[in-house]
Amino acid sequence: MPVDVPDLDAELESLLQQIPEGQVATYGDLAYALGSRSAARWVGERLLDHPHATDCPCHRVVRSTGDPGLFIAAPADKIGRLKREAVPFRDGRVDLQRCRFDRFESSSPLAALLEFQESLPERTVLRPFPRTPELIAGVDVSYAEPGEAVAAYALVDSASGELVWSTTVRTPVCFPYIPGFLAFREIPALLGLFEQVVAESRVADVVFVDGNGILHNRFAGIATHFGVICNTRSIGVGKKLLCGSVDLDDMQAGEQRPVTYRDRVVGMAVKTKDSSRPIYISPGHKIDVADSVRLAQLLMTNHRLPEPLYWADALSRKTARE
Repeated sequence: MPVDVPDLDAELESLLQQIPEGQVATYGDLAYALGSRSAARWVGERLLDHPHATDCPCHRVVRSTGDPGLFIAAPADKIGRLKREAVPFRDGRVDLQRCRFDRFESSSPLAALLEFQESLPERTVLRPFPRTPELIAGVDVSYAEPGEAVAAYALVDSASGELVWSTTVRTPVCFPYIPGFLAFREIPALLGLFEQVVAESRVADVVFVDGNGILHNRFAGIATHFGVICNTRSIGVGKKLLCGSVDLDDMQAGEQRPVTYRDRVVGMAVKTKDSSRPIYISPGHKIDVADSVRLAQLLMTNHRLPEPLYWADALSRKTARE
């Protein structure tokens, strides 16, 4: 990665140690100190599952309402610890006006990742690609266990949709799932995968990526990350609408409708089957919306996803189970 992926566990532990006895912080305060309030849910989940010693200060983190919230031990134990430290309560809730601490010293690691992400649109190339390559690839990531990712590359014949060649790699997962930061969780695995593909001389002219391209609140989804970093043509395929607006009323199989965000068309909603929800196609890098959709529809047969992603998804899941 051109940007270092931080050790958020270590960063969070550093912040916890700064909360003085007799004071509390909220999950949102810690997320803000990390650089993004979208990390608040992860903070809460991590504090329920982290290396916990008897002197751990994690009981000093509460909800924004003053509700003590959950605890890695019994909730009553959390309340007892706070009261023994003279944390003031009012009507069963912590009185945040009297004891809230939010003056953290932090490197704001997530803010650095956001800055990198915001630099990607100016490096992204959107241009027509009228050709139809003989071979087109798909990449996807599955998880064998919480700490291990399996990335799969599936090379497909564009005329028949048949799988021609594939490979997988297993890598440690070093970054948690935080909304808006998926790329920093999965790109390390995809980069390791792509290195193997390059070594085998199996790089396709077009790579479908499970995730969004410019259909992203910063115009920099995982397909854009992948395309720019690997300097390869990429197309994003999202299963849910991440941002923007689109009219899905009475949408029929085979129909496509534009997704607009900030007054520009950033992708297309495509309904592949009457029985399935639409998918969202957007360019990642070195291709435009129209040709991204054209190639995606060319490679849709009996599945909801284009064949390269169908095969990559199936392969990553199968390998993760083994």
